[in-house]
Amino acid sequence: MNRVSSTLDIGALKRLRILCISETGWFDTATVFDDIRAAGGAQSDQYAIPWPPFGRLHAENAAGFSALLEAETTDGRLRRLLFDTGWSPEWMDRRFAEEGIDQLLQKGQIEALIVSHEHFDHFWGIRSTLRHCPSIPIYVPDGFHQTGLSFIRQQGHTGALITVAADQPLVLFPGLAVVSFPMSTLLQVEGENVLYARLQNQGLSMITGCGHGGVLNLLDYARRTFTGGDRIHAVYGGLHLSPLEDWDTQRDQIVQALSSYGIAKMACNHCTGRTAVEKMLASGLPVLRGTGRHGSQTDLFLGNGDVLELE
Repeated sequence: MNRVSSTLDIGALKRLRILCISETGWFDTATVFDDIRAAGGAQSDQYAIPWPPFGRLHAENAAGFSALLEAETTDGRLRRLLFDTGWSPEWMDRRFAEEGIDQLLQKGQIEALIVSHEHFDHFWGIRSTLRHCPSIPIYVPDGFHQTGLSFIRQQGHTGALITVAADQPLVLFPGLAVVSFPMSTLLQVEGENVLYARLQNQGLSMITGCGHGGVLNLLDYARRTFTGGDRIHAVYGGLHLSPLEDWDTQRDQIVQALSSYGIAKMACNHCTGRTAVEKMLASGLPVLRGTGRHGSQTDLFLGNGDVLELE
């Protein structure tokens, strides 16, 4: 894997298939934020809150975010990456079994785990990955806390643990790069990894966990950094527009601005928020609807078990 300069051609993929293993971070938002307030508020240390696996506080509410990327390179090789590993090991064990992720891990057919950021619903379920493949290479963003790095080892990780340097795109294989963006957010979490894929016939696609850095900022970064960045074909993942279903004129402006990027497929889910997706649909943005199954709470957007095909 090669480090590259700030203006770069990352190569191209023939196709990319993204399976939403789980976009359900938790089942009840009010419960999560009541727990945070009880712990001292937004600046609390998430590791001090006795949620699973560190405790059993509202264990029934824990789920998680995770996706499988299956890319075919131009030479016909199939490459697989796991993007995030959820929160509740029990929930992730179930979803991994239902989608065959456990078998792929056991056979060594997933070559790396990319952790988008340190938030509990993207990362604390790592036992579900490591129990099947303890040696899997793991990429974390710059800003990961020592507590989180120690937790990875405590869960049985024996492979390489790579910190992606901030603002230094790292090509994982031809056609796909990871970028660590500096940011600070709820519960003392810092840094977020975002994936960018270039399709040989379609331009760039962006894959986010939560997109805490701001969806427009992340898209503009692609425009000025990558060859083909003037064509943003697709977006997948959480866009953090209305995770608490609140709304204001600034969010309206973001939705309006998204229309200027010429995006062909909006596969937004997770923390994007139902209100935001309804606004996107009303504005004519090409949001892909889901099936509302496997624990997904809506069919407004791609959910658990749904697939985004790009080629």
